[in-house]
Amino acid sequence: MCENISINVSKYLLSDNEKIRYYNIGYINKIKKLLNVQKDNPKLIIETIDISKNRKINIIQEGYLISGTKQRVVTDFIKKILTKNKNIKTLLYAGSSNGFGPIACAYAAYKLKLKSHVFLVENNNSDEKNKIYDTRQINTLHALNANITICNSWKKSRNLEYKLGFENTINWKPNDEYYVCPMGFNDDSQIMVNLLSKKINKSMKNTLLSETKNPRIWLVTGSGGILMALHKSFPNAHFIILLTGGGKYKQKIIDWSSEFNNITILKNDSFLDNKKERLNRKSYYSSVENYDDLIWTYVKKFAKSNDFIWNVSSDDYIY
Repeated sequence: MCENISINVSKYLLSDNEKIRYYNIGYINKIKKLLNVQKDNPKLIIETIDISKNRKINIIQEGYLISGTKQRVVTDFIKKILTKNKNIKTLLYAGSSNGFGPIACAYAAYKLKLKSHVFLVENNNSDEKNKIYDTRQINTLHALNANITICNSWKKSRNLEYKLGFENTINWKPNDEYYVCPMGFNDDSQIMVNLLSKKINKSMKNTLLSETKNPRIWLVTGSGGILMALHKSFPNAHFIILLTGGGKYKQKIIDWSSEFNNITILKNDSFLDNKKERLNRKSYYSSVENYDDLIWTYVKKFAKSNDFIWNVSSDDYIY
């Protein structure tokens, strides 16, 4: 089952079927105002928190950006794609409803005066399903004029994306007017990784991160693009990562990481991944619930003082 929920925000055409509450308009308008003033690659914001008497952790806080870390790179990435196919009119993306890949897709489309259509997989957690229409992610997508389809399975969202993006899926001949964005924009040619690394090198100048020799950086990793870009920028850092992607995306990171001795992959531990501890994270810093904040319980137990968390985005900072 899939459901279209896009609205014409400028005319405030709201109805029960569109699952938009009137108070969402205020959030949407705040985001629209930010679109006119926020830079794509501003200087890194680093917040330092105390997690115990003798331990301080540095949060590289990307939640201030409309589409998180990928905002730094996604518009330039799509510009590169457009040089190869000037017929593209619409960007397509399939991803989780609490992720920021779909938002990055819509952000690039908005900036480049293209259309976007995102296919979101709803969280199977019944407690989360009722919240989906009020999230920062949905409000941001509306502010970016995205066409939104919510599906109840990954397979359905991907099939709908492919139906638009390819004339057929036998020889994968693309439909020239559509571009199917790679998961996490982590393309096989590593265009995004190389671009993002350059952006990070620029944005980190004169920050605590640039002044720290051999930093230890904790982060959640889905498709791996941000990790690869960070590794390129900080080849002497130690990365402690928690894998959230599945299938080929997870295996890709495992294979890639095996080439280096400065990457530690955390073992998913049900004892550490408990909701109560992750909710406790909210008193320390803002993050994305059930995604970026999955790293928190591991950090709280094992991190050393002055370690860094690369926090890709947040559920609420933009408001």
